Amino acid sequence: GGYQFFLSHVWGVALMRLTRSYPEIENLDILEKFYAEGKPAMFVANHCSWMDIPFLGAAVGWRNYKLVSKKELGIVPVLGTSIKVGGHIMVDRTDRKSQIRTLKQGINYLKKDGIHLCTFPEGTRSRTGRLMAFKNGAFKMAHKAGAPVIPLSIVNSHKVMPIGWMFAMKPSHGTAKVVVQEPVESVGRTEEELAEAVRTSMLSGLPDDQRPVDKSDKKAE
Repeated sequence: GGYQFFLSHVWGVALMRLTRSYPEIENLDILEKFYAEGKPAMFVANHCSWMDIPFLGAAVGWRNYKLVSKKELGIVPVLGTSIKVGGHIMVDRTDRKSQIRTLKQGINYLKKDGIHLCTFPEGTRSRTGRLMAFKNGAFKMAHKAGAPVIPLSIVNSHKVMPIGWMFAMKPSHGTAKVVVQEPVESVGRTEEELAEAVRTSMLSGLPDDQRPVDKSDKKAE
């Protein structure tokens, strides 16, 4: 519950403060307006660094949210412990039952409990920093729950903490930022239309060197 969330959020904030890696966050007013409505949302962001997880938490703020991540993150030092302590959702991609259980759990959090969900629809970190194809889990959850999706464009986190590094290489200030995009309603759209609208929105906040080179790379495998 709230206690678990508090512990994991404190961890993320402490990590960013210690490494001087608190990102600049653009368009926070969008979130303030959305939170005033009292509805839960699915937050999705691009992913190219471990720093994306605390960055995403910094953008969402002191709200009760659950991260949906792959089971493998449980073994990452410090980060894995934080995810487990926070009672976040971990999915085993090799196990169909785990995937179905995760889907139901996510829909319940959004629909019944009013808890925000956060995830990275690419499913893994981009080794180049460029946005990759989306997997459909996040959009399936949001669509079935009738919840809006809020895209976040994370800029240059891979330059602060490249793949292979366990701690930030340089301070985020002046390098990395999170751009909050307008909520995308799932009601009135198909799952595919929802994913496409979110992708377009997320791309609008990314610099050229984080956009896909191949324009056909739009759909999940």
